[in-house]
Amino acid sequence: MTEAEPATPKRKRVAKKSPPRFSREQPDVRRAMLIEAAARCLSVGGIGAFTVDRICKEAGVSRGLINHHFEGRDGLLVEVYKSSLYASVNNQIAEAKRRRAEKSDWPPEASLAALVRSNFSPDYFSRNNLLIWLSLWGEIAVNPRLKAAHRELYDVYRAELAEDIAAVAVPRGRNVDAPALARNFIALVDGLWLEWCLDESVVTPPAAEAAGFEMLEAQVGPLRGV
Repeated sequence: MTEAEPATPKRKRVAKKSPPRFSREQPDVRRAMLIEAAARCLSVGGIGAFTVDRICKEAGVSRGLINHHFEGRDGLLVEVYKSSLYASVNNQIAEAKRRRAEKSDWPPEASLAALVRSNFSPDYFSRNNLLIWLSLWGEIAVNPRLKAAHRELYDVYRAELAEDIAAVAVPRGRNVDAPALARNFIALVDGLWLEWCLDESVVTPPAAEAAGFEMLEAQVGPLRGV
């Protein structure tokens, strides 16, 4: 009989580490997920909760991803501001510009009415967005980067709104100061948002939308149902 060969020792299985949560996601998806996580932190805890550590914990990612995609906390703060408070309005602005470029038969009244309604749509005129808005409003005054982003977004919005107002008023022979009326309308919306956020019994979203239409219709004529 031949001597039995010694048994080959079994190799221990090394547990594989779980891949990072966003490892297989596309960059734009990762950006969106980080923005959503940051917005949740802001809506729950205000600006004091908007820290890199808390956002990373909420999103389940490393600190490096925030720096990679947004150049730090302030860059992410700007993106949350854009996505939470201007997304609906910006979509309407883009739609209006597209239709004008294509010389669409979409009447200017419809474009202006859509822009008004975009301020009070259920997804936009929401408790979470209002809490984010309140948190960021105070931050704008002391954060130069956020202040610059606010000014840029506000100017684009006001210019588009003024253009839509003039497109309705001029053919009707209405003599209006379109930029001033656009400014006043935005201030009215801001005030209605604030009132609703502080006490929902003061104003309802439909009443807020109606107030916006009433301000514009007093100057340019009927918009609803035209």
